[in-house]
Amino acid sequence: MICPPFGTIIFANSLGRFEGLMVEDYAELEPGQQVSAHRRTLDSEMLSDYAEAVQDRSARASDASGRELVPAMAVAALSIRGVVQDLRIPGGTLHVGQEFEFRSAARVGDSLDCEATLAQNSLRGGWRFLVVDCRVAAEDGSEVMTGKSTIMIPAGLGPREAGC
Repeated sequence: MICPPFGTIIFANSLGRFEGLMVEDYAELEPGQQVSAHRRTLDSEMLSDYAEAVQDRSARASDASGRELVPAMAVAALSIRGVVQDLRIPGGTLHVGQEFEFRSAARVGDSLDCEATLAQNSLRGGWRFLVVDCRVAAEDGSEVMTGKSTIMIPAGLGPREAGC
């Protein structure tokens, strides 16, 4: 079997609090169900991988104390990556929309808890629409990001094999 690529972003130091879903059919997922939960530590390598993937050549920013800031969209990508991994999203899937609100900055060295809950699961015109609510929090529980992402999966296409 050939596994679909995830892109070039690699996030380090997952402390896997969530065992993942063993769903065989996306129709089994119900609104309100947690679909992903991970703790990730942001490091310089992750930031470099992100910048390379999005071709960001700008200078890295730091806060007043000199700690390196992580781009807001890198935090969003981190959150969505957990969803893709835990739902075992197959090739042929479209990420059709996202809305994010960033409440505080993340810094290199921070550990973030990324959680996602299914908000909607519907079938229309040969496509399954999954709307996922995402929440990213700092170790102290304060929100860093909230939002939602909409994923379209061809109707009949199930999760890819585990381990890919």
